[in-house]
Amino acid sequence: MQPLPLLIFPFTVPLDGAGKMRDPAQGIYARAMARALADRLSSGGKINGNCATLTSQGAPGDGESADQHENGWVVASQPWTLSEACAIPLPDGTEHLLHGSAELTDRVRLRLLLVDQPREALALDHIVLRPRGELFEALDEAAEVVSRALGRELPEQEWPTADVEAYVAYMRGRDMSAAHEAGVHVLEPARSFDGYLEAVRRDPLFAEAQERLLALALDFALDGRGPRKAAQEACERLLVHAPGAHRAYAALAEIALSQGLPAIAKDHLEHVLALRPDWTPAFPRLGAALLALGDPAHALVWLDAALRERPADANALIGRGTALDKLARREEAVESWTRALALDPSRTELHEQLAQALTALGRHDEARAHQQKVAQQTGKPRFLLTAGLRALTAFVRRLTTSPR
Repeated sequence: MQPLPLLIFPFTVPLDGAGKMRDPAQGIYARAMARALADRLSSGGKINGNCATLTSQGAPGDGESADQHENGWVVASQPWTLSEACAIPLPDGTEHLLHGSAELTDRVRLRLLLVDQPREALALDHIVLRPRGELFEALDEAAEVVSRALGRELPEQEWPTADVEAYVAYMRGRDMSAAHEAGVHVLEPARSFDGYLEAVRRDPLFAEAQERLLALALDFALDGRGPRKAAQEACERLLVHAPGAHRAYAALAEIALSQGLPAIAKDHLEHVLALRPDWTPAFPRLGAALLALGDPAHALVWLDAALRERPADANALIGRGTALDKLARREEAVESWTRALALDPSRTELHEQLAQALTALGRHDEARAHQQKVAQQTGKPRFLLTAGLRALTAFVRRLTTSPR
C-alpha cells in the first residue's frame, strides 16, 4: 500500500488584544510542532506527511489569514474556514490537508483540523491539551488521532531524546535550518546554531541535533548560506558539549579543505579516526588531504582503503588516479580515471586528465578522443583547448620517433 499523502500547514498563533503575538517564540513553535507532527506521522510508512512552507513570497493566497510577517515567515492568527481550506491547491494525488492552531507555554495546546477536500468536509476537529512536560505524549496523541481519521495505523516510536527541553531547543534549531533553506531573512545568522547547541548541552547523546547542526554548518561553509566562521565555531562548541562527536571533526576537516588548509584537515581527520577507526567516510577525505600536502604514497593507502569499502566512489577513484599519476604509475592512473568516468561521464576534468596521461603514454588516438569529449562538453573548438597539451603531444612524438 502506497503511503497516503498529507499536506500539513504551519499552525496558527493566537494574538493579544493589540493584534500582536504574546510571545514571538510562539511563531517558531507553531511551525516546529507542525514539522514534528509531519515527521511522526511519516514514521510508519503509512502516511507521507509533507510540511508546507509559508513565506511572504510563497503564501497560499486569498485563503490565508496571515496578520504577521516574522522576518519573511507568514504567521497566521486563525485557522482557515472549511471553504477557504477546500480552495487551497494541493499537489497531485493529495486529498487531505491538516491545519489548526498551536501554543507551547507551560502547556501544550493543539487544535487539529483535518480537511478532506474531495468531500469538502472536516474529517477531524480535535484538541490536544497537556502540560509542557508531556510534549512527546501530546505529539503522539495528535499523530494517533490524525492517523485514525485517515484510516491508517501509527506504530510506536521512540523520540530522539527523552529530555523535553532539549527537544524544544532542537525545534528552534530546525526552524533556523528551515529559514535558511527557504531563503527567509535571518537577522543574526551566526546565532542559527544556538538551538541545536542548547539541545546537545542538555543531552550530549542527542544524535539528531548533532547531525542537523553539522549539516547546517556545512551549508554555511561550503554553500555560502551563512558566515563560514560561525560554522566553524559551532562545530568547535559542539565538541565542548560532546567531545566524542566524531562527525564534528569531519565537518571541521571539510571546512579546512574548502579553505585550502589540508594540514588542518589532516589533523581533524586523524581525530575522527582516533575516535572511530572504522568510520570509512574519513578515508577518502584523509586521502585528499594527504594528496594536497604532496604525499601521494600515503594518500594512496587511504584511497585504496576507501575503495575497498565503496568500489563505486567516483571521487575516491579520481583521487586514486591522481596519486598514481604523481607516482608515475600512469597506466594504473588511466585505469582508475576510466572507472571514475564510467560512473560520471559528465566530468570534463577527467577527460582532460585522461588526454594528458594517454598522450604521455603514447596512446594518441585515445587521447584525441578525450580531447573531442572536452570540446563537446565545454563548447570550445578543439584547437583552442590547451596549447600545453598539444605541445606535450608533439614533444612525446619526437621522443618516440627520434633515432636512438
